[in-house]
Amino acid sequence: MKTLHASFSVSGLGTLLCATGMILPVLSFADAPVTPKKPKALVIMLDGMRADAIENAHAPNLRMLRDGKWQAGYKCAWSLGAHTIYDAVTVSGPNHTAIATGVTAKKHTIMQNRKSTCDFKKWPSWLVRVADAKPGTKGLFMFSWRWDNQISPDPRVEFIHGSDAGNAEAMAKRLAAADAPDAVQWYIDWPDHGGHGFGYYPYTTGYFNTVYLSDKAIGAALKAIASRPTFKDEDWMIIVTADHGGYWRTHGLWGGHCETIPFLVAGRNVSQGRIPGIPQNYYAAPTVLAHFGIDSSGFNLDGKIVGSETVAETKRSLKEGLAVYLPFEGKQIENKVATGPKPEICGTNTTLQAKGGFIGNCLHMDGSTNTLSGVCLKGSEKLAFENGSGFAMSMWVRMPEEQKNDPVIVANKDWNKGSNPGILLTGNKKIQSKVGGVCFNAGMGGPRSRIDVGPYDIEFGKWTFYAVTLGADGVLDFYQGGRDGHLYRIAFNASTIKTKTGLPFRLGQDGTGKYPAAFKGDIDDFVLWTRPISHEDVRRIYKAGIEGIPFEDLL
Repeated sequence: MKTLHASFSVSGLGTLLCATGMILPVLSFADAPVTPKKPKALVIMLDGMRADAIENAHAPNLRMLRDGKWQAGYKCAWSLGAHTIYDAVTVSGPNHTAIATGVTAKKHTIMQNRKSTCDFKKWPSWLVRVADAKPGTKGLFMFSWRWDNQISPDPRVEFIHGSDAGNAEAMAKRLAAADAPDAVQWYIDWPDHGGHGFGYYPYTTGYFNTVYLSDKAIGAALKAIASRPTFKDEDWMIIVTADHGGYWRTHGLWGGHCETIPFLVAGRNVSQGRIPGIPQNYYAAPTVLAHFGIDSSGFNLDGKIVGSETVAETKRSLKEGLAVYLPFEGKQIENKVATGPKPEICGTNTTLQAKGGFIGNCLHMDGSTNTLSGVCLKGSEKLAFENGSGFAMSMWVRMPEEQKNDPVIVANKDWNKGSNPGILLTGNKKIQSKVGGVCFNAGMGGPRSRIDVGPYDIEFGKWTFYAVTLGADGVLDFYQGGRDGHLYRIAFNASTIKTKTGLPFRLGQDGTGKYPAAFKGDIDDFVLWTRPISHEDVRRIYKAGIEGIPFEDLL
């Protein structure tokens, strides 16, 4: 939904009769002199910051900013499913430059971490563009990664290269000072050090600590801004984004772990809520330029101005759009949605396990080679999905060992070709990694024939939560959660996904029921909706699961 702002005027009333009969002039709000607030901006880039770390690590200041609770009158347009640039590998050099300039690698020409080849006369940073348009504006660029000293150097912009700890202390002092800079770009390297040293995913205490240090530094900067004697007369914009996420101890990979990043825009004149679609880190430059009243339409930037349009998450009952719920309790498999598709066991390698489920019983598949296996949801091929393709599903899965040939956990597509229409969760897909994991695949229309999102690591022998949801704005969120309470999230643009295929959904097999690699493992508490569910719904289902509460109790 688009947030609307209204203004009111009583200038047409002219005069007012008071109780004594005296005619008094009416003050017109429209005609009253209004002193515009002075625009100021702070753009923060967190190197190596996974978007899901904001919710899982101790990051109270970032969450406060996201929730629009920083200062009275300030709101935040945000996304925890933003992305890096697509035309260069997910490393710092290309993305640092993109955030500063608003253009991607095709224009700034930087493809790796190396000496800059960008023509900054043609593609200057937003700091330089502000200096051009607003003479006398004080600009500051503070960073800890030495290669950033190459980004659009200009005598009107002060460059400070120091340690993250030293920069954090200096930044708070500079922002509190009477002569504070008007336009600030601040690059913090801490999370990247934590990721390389200890691991971005799965989370480590070392990575969490660097997120905490970054959040603490940002909190000090925000406190310094709010403490300024002139703060009430200033109009601050705070943007927070990242250059990449990470997987294990690296980040130069595709599949979502390294591409999914945060993007937060806080200010007096933005809307509160989630930014629709997949915003990208290079949207920062045109957005902050617009805040300074600078028209960037003639600059040929790749980024878009965001912040005025947000999506309000509508609370919907988990019963709405619910098509399948299989708790696998009792003596036979039953869909708790009486009007929904009917489950039917196929073959001899699929049984209802009386004990050892995530909660009670579970569905067990022994991985034997016969292709007639799994559970077919008869009638699911006729399901009508919201807006043509919107859906959601959640489940708990346990795999005893590494498997071969991409076996299927759940699908309604022909898996013999990944670009075939339909959706699929596979138990051992390898994407730029020698170790296979759980991956989501979907057939797409248009120029991109398929997407492969993941992989998520498999903890063999342990129950793990998975959920997938596709919203009306084309954003697909793929989740994993373990017993440790950490819910991971990858976001992807799947606006052209083909959800309906004419084939039924099957557990442990593809939609044809004939894929030669049989799944070996267990599934419990499987749920399928014909509409997307919200991020908060996913967290609620996951949290209930780790507390031993079955999905049915949430209804």
